[in-house]
Amino acid sequence: MRTWIIACGLCIFFFFFPLQCFIIGDNLGLGVQGAVFRYQMTLQGNSFIPITSELRYVTSGIYSGNSALSVVLWTLGTVVLTATTILSLLHWNRLPHSRLKIILAGLISASIFYLGSCIAMYGLFLSGSAGISLPVGIVILIMFTVFLYSYQNLFFSQEHD
Repeated sequence: MRTWIIACGLCIFFFFFPLQCFIIGDNLGLGVQGAVFRYQMTLQGNSFIPITSELRYVTSGIYSGNSALSVVLWTLGTVVLTATTILSLLHWNRLPHSRLKIILAGLISASIFYLGSCIAMYGLFLSGSAGISLPVGIVILIMFTVFLYSYQNLFFSQEHD
């Protein structure tokens, strides 16, 4: 069994891999957003914004409307991705086949929340007055999920739990 590969892949998505790239409306700036951070470059300077700060902006009323909805959906995606990643780490190289179904459901759910967040902020076609979203990392996360589903036999021996 080589299920540790799943845990490592999820850690990369969680900590390092940008899930979306974005351009702020009227070319005022651009940035990348990972599961737990947003890094943006604007005329006012560069900003590294952890997801906890964005949640504080929502609860304090600085963000409202579509921006707040977008942050809440992104946070829900991150919570689901966190739980999924922790589950894979707990089982490391002893992941029961039955748990893979939970991981796949978690990854699909997180991807839906992340795409919903992008749509809430940028519109149905990911382009609007707020700017443009390029959810390349989310698409790669979905492809990773499809790969895990399609090639389960690469990770498990013939004897499944």
